[in-house]
Amino acid sequence: MKSIKLNDLLTIRQENELWFANNERSVFVSTRAFGAMQRDLIENMGINRLKAFFFKYGFQLGLEDAEDVVENNQSLSLMEQIELGPIIHALKGYTKSRITEKELKVEGNKVTSFYLKGVWENSYEAEQHLKNFGNRQGPVCYTLTGYATGYIKAILGEDVFFKELQCQGDGAPCCVWEGRLLSEWKQEAAEFFSYSKELPILKELEQTNEKLIMERNNLAFVSKTYNDLTNELIKGNNIDSILHILYKQNQLPIVIEDSRQHVIAYKGITPQEFISIGSELSEFSVGRGCHTKVKIFTFKNGISLKTPIYLLGQIVGHCYFIYDKERIPNYEIDSMILDRLASICSLLFLKEKTEIESMEQVKGHFLEEIISGKYTKQEITRKADFIQLDLSDAFYVVTLNYKFLNANAEKEFTLYKKTFEMVSTYFREEKNLNILIGQQPESLILLITEKQVHQQHIEKVIKTLIAYLKKHIKNALFLAGISSKNSNIVEARGALDEVRSAVRLSSRDQPITLFSDLGVLGILINNENEQAIKKIIREQLGVLYENIDDNKLDLLETLYHFLEQGGNLDQTADHLALSKSGLRYRLNKITTILDCDLRNPQKQFQLMMALKAFKIVEHDRIKQLQIE
Repeated sequence: MKSIKLNDLLTIRQENELWFANNERSVFVSTRAFGAMQRDLIENMGINRLKAFFFKYGFQLGLEDAEDVVENNQSLSLMEQIELGPIIHALKGYTKSRITEKELKVEGNKVTSFYLKGVWENSYEAEQHLKNFGNRQGPVCYTLTGYATGYIKAILGEDVFFKELQCQGDGAPCCVWEGRLLSEWKQEAAEFFSYSKELPILKELEQTNEKLIMERNNLAFVSKTYNDLTNELIKGNNIDSILHILYKQNQLPIVIEDSRQHVIAYKGITPQEFISIGSELSEFSVGRGCHTKVKIFTFKNGISLKTPIYLLGQIVGHCYFIYDKERIPNYEIDSMILDRLASICSLLFLKEKTEIESMEQVKGHFLEEIISGKYTKQEITRKADFIQLDLSDAFYVVTLNYKFLNANAEKEFTLYKKTFEMVSTYFREEKNLNILIGQQPESLILLITEKQVHQQHIEKVIKTLIAYLKKHIKNALFLAGISSKNSNIVEARGALDEVRSAVRLSSRDQPITLFSDLGVLGILINNENEQAIKKIIREQLGVLYENIDDNKLDLLETLYHFLEQGGNLDQTADHLALSKSGLRYRLNKITTILDCDLRNPQKQFQLMMALKAFKIVEHDRIKQLQIE
């Protein structure tokens, strides 16, 4: 390199008590003062925002020094001018700088390759950062890298970028830096320069203020909408009135459905339009499953913004807005409105649930009074008019016994309540029947008028009821008994006695028993002749009826199913899950005990009557043995 005096690189003079460095007015600022400014800025604005600020400050310093070098040292080569940069940097007290690796390729007037690597020792920026903040993860000498970038850019006339590979502010013994053409850095430089694109603080504050004003207006709009909907609810208006208010405000089609995808109400679309998209929406809802917050779903004909409706911790339905393809949802506002609509619907559902439960309790109490014989027929029919039920006609009484497997006291109480609600829902929503339901320990008593089931047999109605309950309530056994058709409502007590006898013959395999299936046995069995019936049972079953234990109960059950299957060994063995040899052993034992021919038709009839009577009159005793 051509010999250059240091005074040529940096001349300092005083004129009129002002200081000039290389003919530029300058001021002396201590590194501690810079550190104080650095600390305050970082604490108030954050290091990420200030990376670009310090980088630009250093860039301008490097740019000015490079312009002086180019102007005053035109005889030097590009590399020689580059090498002056670290020297000037050090002369001005920023850091002790030296180059360790260098490469420069120029083709014509175009720089095609540039690489510079070096070391900074005693960086003033790292020194102050350590004093104010301690060790930091990552480089901190942004003014130094900015200086190098600005200096080399002015020398080469090409965009370059310098970065630290290690930094004294990060705990390293010295700072190691590297510079290349900007095109060679690609993503690393782009990521850094993205900070410089951040808005000025005042502009950002303006935008933030605008957003806050917008948010305030949005909240005010949502709040007003919610108040309007709530006022409709307080007035006692129904869901259609509430949807009318909402649709008037946002002009968006609205649909509300229950948990079974049955539409409760809709607004903003015609019935024909809804039919055309209803099946698609239903399939769409089932396919996506449950969700717990407002979500956007895209389907063939547009977009749906949908949210669940909760009641007592359970999802009981959904409400959603429907957008055609030309309208884009304003998610921020619409989701808040939809969420509040869901809250209103929850309150409506709770009100409806409370009203239904209150009515069911009234009807259950009314059934108890009917059974107790408290009222005359005229009083009963008159009171029934208040609940839109005609009890002047024929009726059936049904008892539904239920037993929960995997017993748990707390869980059973919940299931008892759920069973009552499910039976009520089944007749009210699935069958559209108005019936009376009374609840007793582990059973429900149903009174169903004959007019309401005239098109389908009562047994079929109860059969579908049990199937419905099994689908929704797992690990439970449901058994039913159905009375004969009665025409006088004051005889409801007698019908109740009938179903209590009938249900005792119901089993897991045959869960429904009609009182008419008992034949003459149903007529004979009552409290007045119970002892006579027990005497007949004892005569037919002999020793098997005395001191009944588990073994005798197994033999009686085997005999009952053998007679019920008409003496067919294969069917009886399959039914009892026994081998043929095991079944023959039991039948031989029974034959020996009873000393009779089990193939005799007359004897078979007598034994079957005795066994059915045994199941009815000794029901509680059998149940206790099974529990033990």
